Amino acid sequence: MKKVFSVLILIPLLLGCPPKRREPMPMMFIVGFSMETGAEPSFLITEDFNQDGNLDLVVTNSGDNTFSYFKGVGDGTFENQLVFKTGQDPICIVAGYFNGDGYLDLAVLNYADQTINVYLNSQGGSFKHTGEFIKPGKIPINFAAGDFNGDGLSDLAVTLRYHKVVVLIGKGNGNFREPVSYPVKGQPTGIVAGDYNNDKKKDLAVALAGSGNTGVELLWGKGDGTFEPSQRFKGGGQPLTILNVDLNGDGYTDMVTSSNVLHALTALINNRDGTFNTLKDFASGNFPKFAAAADFSGDGIPDLAVSNSTDDLISISLGNGDGTFTYPPVYHPADEYPQGLAVGDFNKDGLIDLATSCRDKGMIDILLKKNMVNPKPDSALRGKTAKN
Repeated sequence: MKKVFSVLILIPLLLGCPPKRREPMPMMFIVGFSMETGAEPSFLITEDFNQDGNLDLVVTNSGDNTFSYFKGVGDGTFENQLVFKTGQDPICIVAGYFNGDGYLDLAVLNYADQTINVYLNSQGGSFKHTGEFIKPGKIPINFAAGDFNGDGLSDLAVTLRYHKVVVLIGKGNGNFREPVSYPVKGQPTGIVAGDYNNDKKKDLAVALAGSGNTGVELLWGKGDGTFEPSQRFKGGGQPLTILNVDLNGDGYTDMVTSSNVLHALTALINNRDGTFNTLKDFASGNFPKFAAAADFSGDGIPDLAVSNSTDDLISISLGNGDGTFTYPPVYHPADEYPQGLAVGDFNKDGLIDLATSCRDKGMIDILLKKNMVNPKPDSALRGKTAKN
């Protein structure tokens, strides 16, 4: 039923890609389960929403203005989808505690009608729309959830096309206060919440793309729901997505951005003084759409999974523990046009698995981790870093 795709060698768009390819690592995952979604599934998250001990999946379906909720069985399979109507063109979904009942709720960002919908957890394996259509501002691009004022409730931060981020503080009933705007030094795209200076206050990291200023800007949280802007740091030529990961094990949160049009990823190492050291771009397959971090090899060092949408591949780049990664990546076939990625132990065997939403096939593929710990078919490969 599934197609097998040939691995494409990355065109050397990144100056300095290794001229000689080492012996490839064996594939680390197998597609163990696939399930149908709505039309054009894209943004994908995983959590245990019904608190039964099994990870569930939620995906936005931008082609038919819905999201799908899949209850995890705990053996790597999922129950049939429950489908919920959203606004027009849902492009992002986040989980958060929006009403304080201890169960994770959902918020969906809709691009075409420029709204946010909130769906409260019924505690019985379903969700209920609040009926409110929250308007964060003109042309929302992405958003993140976090407790920005320390009240135990999740708030929202939204990137808007015209050089600003807006913060919406939760009221505790699934609704939010009026948005407060913060200008940024470029066109914001991806956004994540994290504590980058270890002061126990949530900050925001904003990817900046478009023409002109590109990179990453921090909005430092004060702990009361307000933020102070930082300088702009280099962070890739056209970063569209951004994720948090401690790349060097020092206890401080670093970042990785992906620039799909440049076929590149970029690591930003936290200097622990409010600044970041931007490493050279590296390759992890063509057109990197989304990225996720986890220790896939079992060596205690974070690795990266990247959806290479135009090649129908998921690539795994193994971390060296210093913010650099092995080259070439380990390629895994997926269904047509993989986009969203979620990581977790879906079959409860102690190994980290992958889920990817395949937009053009209308499916989610579950890639189960093989029982391989730190495989080394070529001992020299481990020390080879993808650089330019």
